[in-house]
Amino acid sequence: MCNVLSFMTSDVIKWPSIENAGLNMSAFEDKWGVTAAIDGCHITIKAPEIERDSYFNRKGFPSILLQGVCDHEMTFIDASAGWPDSVHDARVFRNSQISTVMENQQILHPDGHVLGDSAYPLETYLLTPYRDNGHLTRKKSRYSYLHRCARSFIERCFAQLKGTFCRLTYLDMSRTDMIPKVIISACVLHNIII
Repeated sequence: MCNVLSFMTSDVIKWPSIENAGLNMSAFEDKWGVTAAIDGCHITIKAPEIERDSYFNRKGFPSILLQGVCDHEMTFIDASAGWPDSVHDARVFRNSQISTVMENQQILHPDGHVLGDSAYPLETYLLTPYRDNGHLTRKKSRYSYLHRCARSFIERCFAQLKGTFCRLTYLDMSRTDMIPKVIISACVLHNIII
């Protein structure tokens, strides 16, 4: 079943066309002024036998990282999984296909932006919050607050994904090569349901 769903990924999880991105952006923009939100999500797994330590995240449990981008309807418009969770979100992003495509401005509306948390690099197409060092101006604090509110779409998308597919709270699988396929299959089903 996962093989069939993986085959459908490019038809179900896809970035909107430039025209649809404009519509998507205006729907998101009515409230926030952005195109999409990006974040990483921990998918807890059974500790693998090989390279065991690289799968342990900063919280001390083994997991794989799911990087997702969602729109205002909480549907995935990009998803990739498979990196051990000891890898930083910024590195996963830099090595992802979506980073290259966004950098070359092949998919974003000319006025579009994607929101990411402070783990992501600030780019012209990827907006991040100000780092709060205790000296933020009122304007910067307000921006960071609104940024956090708008970016909550991706966090709610992950929560909905894990709520629907409870198996993603702990994947007890021995074959680590199949784990990304199971995760992406759940993302495909998530989009179909929505």
